[in-house]
Amino acid sequence: MTFDYAKMTKSRLMGSMGLIIKYEKKEDNIYQYFLLDGEGLGIADYVSLKNPTTKEAIREEERLMGGLGESRILVKEEVALFLINHFGKKNIKYGKDLPGDVEEYIDIIENFESKLTLDEVYPIICKKIESGVEFINYMTMRFIARDRESLKYFSDSEEISNNHITKINGALLKNKVTDRGNGVYISEALYEDEDGYYTCKIAFNISKNKDDFKIESLLVTDKEPMYDFEVFDEISKSEYIDVYKLNRKEEFLQEFYYDNPFMLKSDMEEGVFFTRFNFNNDHVKQDVYVINNDIKSIYYQVGDEFFIGTYSEKDRKYINKLLLAKYKDYLNVEDSYFFEENVLYDFVESGSDDFEDFLN
Repeated sequence: MTFDYAKMTKSRLMGSMGLIIKYEKKEDNIYQYFLLDGEGLGIADYVSLKNPTTKEAIREEERLMGGLGESRILVKEEVALFLINHFGKKNIKYGKDLPGDVEEYIDIIENFESKLTLDEVYPIICKKIESGVEFINYMTMRFIARDRESLKYFSDSEEISNNHITKINGALLKNKVTDRGNGVYISEALYEDEDGYYTCKIAFNISKNKDDFKIESLLVTDKEPMYDFEVFDEISKSEYIDVYKLNRKEEFLQEFYYDNPFMLKSDMEEGVFFTRFNFNNDHVKQDVYVINNDIKSIYYQVGDEFFIGTYSEKDRKYINKLLLAKYKDYLNVEDSYFFEENVLYDFVESGSDDFEDFLN
């Protein structure tokens, strides 16, 4: 096969990256789509397409990359193969099954050799950090996720990279960053671990050389457990919910997902749930980071109803106007609600198929 190009997202700091490689083999065009997980899983997803139409190739690219929130860049073949080899070896090391048709890429994992180093590749796969607050949010996220690889690169310290507070690859739910001056920052982190929710404080001492940030030291204090309802109060936000009566359900769902391949689709017990993420990760730049602030809207089909959850009046008006214009043959306005906290996702998780009954 002849290499044509490779494309990837600069999203390593968020944990996952999308990678696409296109090859030509005689008259065939072959596309390989990899989801690379930097938090221990290695290669998390793999799909290949042979001679897809342009629209099919774009749809698969959006399915893979549309929710990752970072720019997409072309990379050299050596970089692409290095990443497949590097992340594939994580699967083997941690006993995780390799996804998809493994025979299509196992040779890269077993036999590819390169003089490239991870330190040389990291600036390619990470976005350029613009401020100290953004850097602290990302490093807090990487610390909670036990991402030794990232901590090592951004500190040049084995001691810092081996430091941890979580039992597993934890999830940072909320973080408040305070700049104390002279390179000292305090993170007040709320996170999920294997056995529940916790808060802690992390003191970072960082330096900046030209445009590059580094961790000089970190210290963790004040770890405390937190109840579920307290966590909900911390990360919840006001929500608009619009409800539509749905005609020709299966036809609508097929068309809706075809038109929006960048949405995360989840098959639930009672229906189908879609999440539409923002196309950037600007929420990480804020001094108060909240995990769900990268969600633009959510959608839920249950029975013959279609629910839309949005988080600002502007988004609500735009998204609902667009949906009614595009899917007017399927949707009829039924009801609208406003809540001071998140409700729709709780309804989805409840397994109920009656929204009014759920509210009562």
